[in-house]
Amino acid sequence: MSACADARRAIEERRFLGWRGLPTGCTPVALFDVGLEDVWGEWQLGAAFEPARTRLLETDGYYRPMAFVRDERVVMFSGQNPELPVGWPELSADLGEPDAVLDWVHATDPITGGERVYAGRGITVFQDPDSDFVIHVALYVPTTVDEYVRRLRQQHDKRPLPRI
Repeated sequence: MSACADARRAIEERRFLGWRGLPTGCTPVALFDVGLEDVWGEWQLGAAFEPARTRLLETDGYYRPMAFVRDERVVMFSGQNPELPVGWPELSADLGEPDAVLDWVHATDPITGGERVYAGRGITVFQDPDSDFVIHVALYVPTTVDEYVRRLRQQHDKRPLPRI
């Protein structure tokens, strides 16, 4: 079986124990069985606001699962509220110490120390440190923390419209 197919199965099963990142070079067809079409949107990722083509996927076990593509290759998958087969303590023990712990904003709520970046393993886990609830996962080709922040990090905050 190919590395892309193995990664697809792990994503579908939300099985991240032993996760080692998305394989380099997977197309959207190989990873998600969807072609890159004109209907794909675009999202600016990272501090460099680097564009990526985006598509909402039909992947059970996540809320709003998304594929992010650059140069016709998947650079990231993200999904909210993943229905993990193991709890955060077990996943955390498997992942080890994060490469970085960042603050993030979930909707309008700041979450101190809830973005746990395992850049070398190609996974970032967004969680509520008070409850250990995993709110969001981002999966990508293994990289450095600097590259993750510069080219991949998503903005999750929402800003209320001004009152008129």
